[in-house]
Formats: sequence, structure tokens, C-alpha cells
Amino acid sequence: MTGQAATAAAIRIGISSWGGLPGFYPSSVKSGDKLAWFARFFSVVEVNVSFYRLVRPDTYDHWAEITPSDFVFDVKAFGELTHFRERPPDETFVAFRASYAPLRDMHRLGGVLFQFPPRFANTPRSRAYLRRVGREMAGDVTVIEFRNHTWLAPDSVEATFSLLEEVGLAYAIADEPQIPNDTVPPIPAVTNPALAYVRLHGRNAAAWYRGGSGGARYDYDYSAAELAEWAGIVEDLARQAREVHVLFNNNAKGAGTRNALAFGQLLGRSPQDPPPLPPEQRRLFDEVD
Repeated sequence: MTGQAATAAAIRIGISSWGGLPGFYPSSVKSGDKLAWFARFFSVVEVNVSFYRLVRPDTYDHWAEITPSDFVFDVKAFGELTHFRERPPDETFVAFRASYAPLRDMHRLGGVLFQFPPRFANTPRSRAYLRRVGREMAGDVTVIEFRNHTWLAPDSVEATFSLLEEVGLAYAIADEPQIPNDTVPPIPAVTNPALAYVRLHGRNAAAWYRGGSGGARYDYDYSAAELAEWAGIVEDLARQAREVHVLFNNNAKGAGTRNALAFGQLLGRSPQDPPPLPPEQRRLFDEVD
């Protein structure tokens, strides 16, 4: 194999959730058929509903049955394990891991994403909890996404990566607006060679505080130059990890699917017959050098 082919073979491109993707699904595709349609064009998806409730194991079974045998699921951790006020009991970890066991058993599980909220700062108590996550989640590739800048500040980033490596946790590289002392920088790194993980949230700084998953926060259309920059980063990550997952989360108005397909073309991973997508919108954000 050439170096380029070897790199491409390790990269999966997908979307954060398959439900609300404006302009992606034909009107003839019913709600229950969306995942099967989605899997025709992408090789990985993030399960988002698992953050809000424990999904029944037979539901995961069904999702695996209606998708190709090489399609994988990244599962977002149950919210009680990340967005807590009091540390969750061991039983919550056990119940969560049991819920997606069918994916593990069928070798369809990618990573398990622990996305922590901005209030989860770099403190001794938080570091102790990451060690606990490493113990409780042993055996599943577990990915950590920080949203508090103290983890990736210049004077702490090396220690953060060392901790993740020590306890066997993968690191999620998050691309988001750069708001000083309020968001994290997109620092490329691999802390578990099993998986490098990239989440592209967009760079809509003006709306970052005005909307959640369904709001304006994730309304952003990556330019060709921005996608090309990320393609180079991802190819480098693929030389360090056995697999790379790239998840587009800029889906408020449908740009995510269009960007993901264009990104796949850059890496030679796009389907031969992509679905029709909404036209590209005029960019609202001027790039600044």
C-alpha cells in the first residue's frame, strides 16, 4: 500500500447525530429509515440520545442490523456521568456500559465520548475523576472532550495529555470559536494509539452563547481552506493512531453534511454518488489573519 492509501484507510468521517440534518434526507425517507440512509454515505456516527437517557440494548441491536457491518457507532456518555453536581455511583457506570453492550459484542463500537461541561475545570478532584473514568471504562476506548480552558492552557496542556495517556483515555480535539479563557484551543494530539478523535463544532463566536445543540451556536460553514487545513492535521493523526474519527457538529442549517462530504473528497473517502444537498450559504464570518 502507498502511504496515502494506508492513511486514508484509518480515517472515518461522520456527523454528530443522524436525526436533525437539514437538507440531507429526501422527503421519502421516513424517520425510522434515516440511519440506514445516513450509513450509505458515512462510516461512523455519534449516538447523541445516549447523553439524555440510557438507550435499550435492543435498540443498539436494531441500529447495528440496519447498517453495514463495517459501520461503527461512537456513543456519547450518559449525562449523569459528565454533567453532575455530585459524583455518580458505580451503578451508573455499570448501567451505561450494559446499555451499549451489543455494539461491543458485535465489534461495532468506536469510542465512548465523555464530553465534560465548561464547569469541569482542571482541579485535583476533576483529575481524580478522570482516573476513575479510566478504571470504570476499562476495555472500551473512551474519549475525553474538555470545554474548560484550564485543561489545555500553555502551562497545563502537557500534564493533561500525560494524565490521559497514563490512564488510557483518548483525547477529543475540538474545533470551536476561540474565546479567551472560555473555550479550548484545537491542539492536535493522540493520547491513546487506538483512536484519534476530532469534533468540528464550527467557529461561530457571535452565537456561541445563544444556542445549544439545536441553536445558532453550531451554524457554521467551513471554507475550502479550513477543510484543507484539517485534512492535513487528520492525515498526520492517522500516522499516530490506528483509527481517526472526524465528526462534524456544525449542523444547525445543514452545512455539516456538506462539509463532511467535501472533507471526504479531500481524503479520498467520499461516496461516489453523494446525495443532493442544500446550496452553500453566503459566509457570515470574515476570516481574519
